[in-house]
Amino acid sequence: MRDIHILCGGISSEHEISLRSAQSIINYIDKDKYRVSMSYIDKEGKFIPIGSYKGPIENPEDLIKKSSDSKLESISKFIKYLDKLDNPIIIPVIHGTSGEDGQIQGFIKTLGFTFVGNDILASALCMDKGVANDMFRAHNIPQANYYVLTRTKYDRHPSKDKIVTDIFDICGDKVFVKPANNGSSVGVNRANRENIIEALEDAFKYDNTIVIEEEIIGDELEISVVGNENPVASLPGSYSTNREFFDYTAKYHDRTLIRNIPHKLDKAKEKKVRTLAIDAYQATGCRGFARVDIFLDKNGNFYVNEINTFPGMTFSSLSAGLWEATDGTTFTQLVDRLIDLAIDREKEDKKLVKVRD
Repeated sequence: MRDIHILCGGISSEHEISLRSAQSIINYIDKDKYRVSMSYIDKEGKFIPIGSYKGPIENPEDLIKKSSDSKLESISKFIKYLDKLDNPIIIPVIHGTSGEDGQIQGFIKTLGFTFVGNDILASALCMDKGVANDMFRAHNIPQANYYVLTRTKYDRHPSKDKIVTDIFDICGDKVFVKPANNGSSVGVNRANRENIIEALEDAFKYDNTIVIEEEIIGDELEISVVGNENPVASLPGSYSTNREFFDYTAKYHDRTLIRNIPHKLDKAKEKKVRTLAIDAYQATGCRGFARVDIFLDKNGNFYVNEINTFPGMTFSSLSAGLWEATDGTTFTQLVDRLIDLAIDREKEDKKLVKVRD
């Protein structure tokens, strides 16, 4: 029986969503197959071991723990806790900053443990929307027109009007402005020439690099991709909302939100979008699993929007539901599959020469 250790919380704006994802995984993981334990990371970055779990978690808030230790003291205790486990596999259920940007993956690798999900490079690359867009372009993957702007360039440029002109010349009259490294649509605004400066300033509150993208009118599809060298893609899904765009509130607090599982497409388009999702996944070096978000415009064209390298695993997210609709995979089976992929990668990694004699 393999030890599985779940991390949740974190210092990102998606802290609460992480708790909900962790709750789902704890409640549905096969406890006859794994010994399950958990640590909570508070909003200051303290690692607080909670211990083992055999029963269900009723409320995500039950995972929140407090510690009077300093951050370094807490990390020391966390490492000592892991050292008592039998070669654990870590599931870093941390969304957004510090969880999907490669930071937690690098820390876990430094400690010498195997983990579920994407490695450092793919995590960091996909988290930075500007770099990810550059990678899509290099692999001829269709995407919206975009413009990357740094805080330094914006502050030092002699003419804000010239920047604005360049943005709209490249991206068109209506755009979305996003922090390059953030999640759940925090700091994202729809903009035109009248409110572009306000949107730029808001995005710069969350990151020193921002991305401005052409607005694509149509549906936003979500495809779950699972696998290492030979990934497979789920059927596409989508959400229906009356909101202007699919922001944080719409994703997690809108009770009128409708999940479309699957999103209805003809067979040709369904095959095309699933293939495109795999192409984007492989172009960015993803392993384990990810969610690929793809726009379908009114003319039937697909544009890759972004890749989430540790997508939400809550009851309202699409990931588990998409696989059940695709091939009957249950949530429990999906978690099993992700752990098996981590073990496969662990075996391959052990074959590599790390230190020369």
